[in-house]
Amino acid sequence: MRILIVEDDEALAEALTSLLEDEGYRAIHVPDGRSALAELRSGEKTSVILLDMNMPGMNGWQFREEQVKDEALAAIPILVCTADARAEDDARKIGAAGWLRKPVDPARLLEAIGAHCRPVHPSS
Repeated sequence: MRILIVEDDEALAEALTSLLEDEGYRAIHVPDGRSALAELRSGEKTSVILLDMNMPGMNGWQFREEQVKDEALAAIPILVCTADARAEDDARKIGAAGWLRKPVDPARLLEAIGAHCRPVHPSS
């Protein structure tokens, strides 16, 4: 199983991916909601989605609307990951499993991810 990072900031996405992979998780990054839907529909099981809310093209709000309409994708937990001061409210409004404020605290990220999946290869 894997973690899908939906984030338009390439540097942040690479940092999150590296952190998660160093901890034994399998992570993949896409730059927007439309790409996220395509990736999720590719068939590979996803354990949790880290979702930025403010992205060009299809933003996090639009992505979540489409995700819940698709029975095969609706139950995948979302962790909102945003710099917006209303992160907790945004997460609640879309029915997310949790939220993280940017800049992301690595320990908090790993705790939030760990609530939904286990590493493929735990770090030593």
